[in-house]
Amino acid sequence: MDDEQHRHGPEGFPGHGIGGGAECTLCPVCVFLQAVSTVRPEVMQHLLSAGRELTLALTAALEVQAEAYDHASTRQRERTESAAARRRVERIPLD
Repeated sequence: MDDEQHRHGPEGFPGHGIGGGAECTLCPVCVFLQAVSTVRPEVMQHLLSAGRELTLALTAALEVQAEAYDHASTRQRERTESAAARRRVERIPLD
């Protein structure tokens, strides 16, 4: 890939960003810039808001799952400790 043809810079720069060379059709940066440049600003704002809400929803779901895991592991630890304590105590009948 020739660095002179494949640049992600301003319009006036030779070989500027989007579609400046044959490599640009394979470059993920150029493909992303091309997709973003053709979208209207209100659509981009909506997509960014939706992405933010999705991130917040995933964060909340992961926090709930982590709390449930902590609660379950605490209960399991308590059960294990009480079972171990019962095994250590030997009952001797006194007649």
